Amino acid sequence: MRRAVVPSLRHARHLLWACALIASGVARAQFGASIGVESDNRFRGVSLSDGQPDLRLSLAYDHDSGAFAGASATRVEFMRGHHALQLLGYAGVVMRMTPGLSVELGVTSSTFSGNTRYDYTELFAGVLSERWSLRAYYAADYFGFGQATSYVELNAHTPLTSQLRLFGHAGALIALGGAAVDDSRRTRADLRIGLGFAAAPSVDVQLAWVAVTRGGPYVVEYGTRRNTVVLGALVSF
Repeated sequence: MRRAVVPSLRHARHLLWACALIASGVARAQFGASIGVESDNRFRGVSLSDGQPDLRLSLAYDHDSGAFAGASATRVEFMRGHHALQLLGYAGVVMRMTPGLSVELGVTSSTFSGNTRYDYTELFAGVLSERWSLRAYYAADYFGFGQATSYVELNAHTPLTSQLRLFGHAGALIALGGAAVDDSRRTRADLRIGLGFAAAPSVDVQLAWVAVTRGGPYVVEYGTRRNTVVLGALVSF
């Protein structure tokens, strides 16, 4: 959830730019803003833009006490031809346990103008290191479908050069109640592997392969490719 710190780059997103980088345990008092674009808005492996490009505007604040908060706005498409604006807010706190390890607690809330039936809130907790993070989320009413879910994710990255890094993400979304897409497969796993390039101190480019399994909690009402390549760019201010 915290904005990540990677070598030669102040990356402005865990929630703010599709879950690919690691949040550090170092609290820094600062405001930030970013504009990001992706060839496909993939959230936990599932396209929320019908496989179309996505533009995201984000704001974030980190306090030196460890408290953080932020918000983002992007257009989503749950049914083909029916658009909504997703407004996402989050807040939480990071607590340092050792010089290289921190824990965090927080909450996120999404509301969808034009289709509020999908509104939902998640609680999250995580363990953070410089190059990896492990988080767990809980939603009582995931995307407004009346079912509780948990999501567990592992993120990691390693620098290849001063500008180039390799990153990876693995997650699993579990239906705890209500109806899943396929009751025999109540867990949906997703994977993202790619390269990030710091083109400038405030510009980052990512190319990633994204894959997702069938089944799990219901989200969208159209089908897109389960495996795809996503290209994105982020400008931070």
